[in-house]
Amino acid sequence: MQREPTGINGFDELVEGGIPANSVTLVSGSPGTGKSIFSQQFLHTGAKQFKEKGLYISFEQRIPEIYEQAKQLGFDFEALEKQGLVKFVFLDITNRQLASEETYIDVIKKEIREFAPKRLVIDSLVPLANIPASPEELIAYGLISNVSSFMPNIPPELVTRFQVHRLIMALKDTKTTSIIVSEISKDSKWLSSDRVSEFMSDGVILMHYLGIGSTSNRSLTIEKMRGTKHSEDVLPIEITKNGIKVNKQDKYDV
Repeated sequence: MQREPTGINGFDELVEGGIPANSVTLVSGSPGTGKSIFSQQFLHTGAKQFKEKGLYISFEQRIPEIYEQAKQLGFDFEALEKQGLVKFVFLDITNRQLASEETYIDVIKKEIREFAPKRLVIDSLVPLANIPASPEELIAYGLISNVSSFMPNIPPELVTRFQVHRLIMALKDTKTTSIIVSEISKDSKWLSSDRVSEFMSDGVILMHYLGIGSTSNRSLTIEKMRGTKHSEDVLPIEITKNGIKVNKQDKYDV
């Protein structure tokens, strides 16, 4: 199986050399756990080390902010963009005007077709999943039988799952290795905010804080990875000046 190395110190050896090519991996966790850094390091490694084109779709943070923060970790995305190796796109769901009958998933698919990336990041699923679906889309998906039956009391979580399902199926139809980012609360029993992406994704990486005594430390677990013999340990991580480092020798006993 072909794999795409993340370049994250200590991680790739835990998943037989990297994330399976042409797969969709969910990276989830509470705020501040390092999800965006993980995905950016994956994109940077592909462009810098392997000359693989990478596309980053942001729904929450503007591109200049991402570039500035990434530079602090040694990720010079501006230089890579000038070389045509990466493209960062900010989709502001509060202001962007879509064409008639166009959806944000259509926009993402168009960006993929035009840029032809090998690696893709969607950061994050939360705003996209909460965009209301049209009655016509709900009919096509079989959630309602006709427009007249469309009622305001359709559960919001059902529409959310519909949006996430559409996105992940669209990503699986491309020839990209994709990371999708999601947020959960620290005490969540689920692996994503939408409660469906963890089942549809080929891989799931959970990032969180683990309290040890009076301190709080970052860690990650590999919940699943298709076709991969992977570590099942809770692994401490550090965010260094060069990105994320996995300290597998200090794994936690659970």
